[in-house]
Order: sequence, then structure tokens, then C-alpha cells
Amino acid sequence: MIQRIQTLFLLLGAISAGFISMNLLGIWEHFAFAIAALVSLIIIFLYKKRKLQISLSTWLVIPLYATGIIIILFINKDQYAENNDNTPLIISFFVGLVATILAIFSIRKDERTVQESNRLR
Repeated sequence: MIQRIQTLFLLLGAISAGFISMNLLGIWEHFAFAIAALVSLIIIFLYKKRKLQISLSTWLVIPLYATGIIIILFINKDQYAENNDNTPLIISFFVGLVATILAIFSIRKDERTVQESNRLR
């Protein structure tokens, strides 16, 4: 489980979602990113079910990071962040987004490898 690179990507995504969740003032945004961190951690432990991992990761990326983009658009109005320096929040958002997308690609690569090895048997 830990030797797979997608585990590290998902863990990085969970950490960044948790960081974003701690620094937001809006209750719905806080709740959404806290759930994202929890789902990322759950996806890590579903390492034997790669297709489920892919679908959960995809459904994690689409709506949640759309919310993140909306937050970035409104961050200049200082509605969402507790402090005035929003750079770490924006960097954390993009690190989490890239890490989750890289995790999806890595899980798909593992699935293709398993399918190819099944053909050889």
C-alpha cells in the first residue's frame, strides 16, 4: 500500500485539503474540504479495488476543485480566508489538485499493468 506512488499523491492531496479546510471561514467550504481530506484517506485504503479508487478520485476532483476555483476567484474580496496573505492557500489548492490528478493517472497505470499480466496467464 505505502510503496505505491499514488498513496503518496493521495496523502499529499489529503494534507492540502485539510490545510485549506483549516484556513477557510465559510462553513460549507470548510465542510467540503474536510470531507475531501477524509475521502482521500479512505481512497488510500481501497488499494485492492483500483477501479473504485479511480472513480472515487475522479468524483473527488470534479466538484470539489470547482469549489476551490470559485474560492480563488472570490479570495481577493477577503471573504474566505482568515488572514490577508492568501498565497499559501492558493499554492496548497493547486498542489492538492495536481497530486490528486497524478494519483488518478498512477492508479490507471497500475490497472493497465494488472490487466496486461492477466493476459499473460
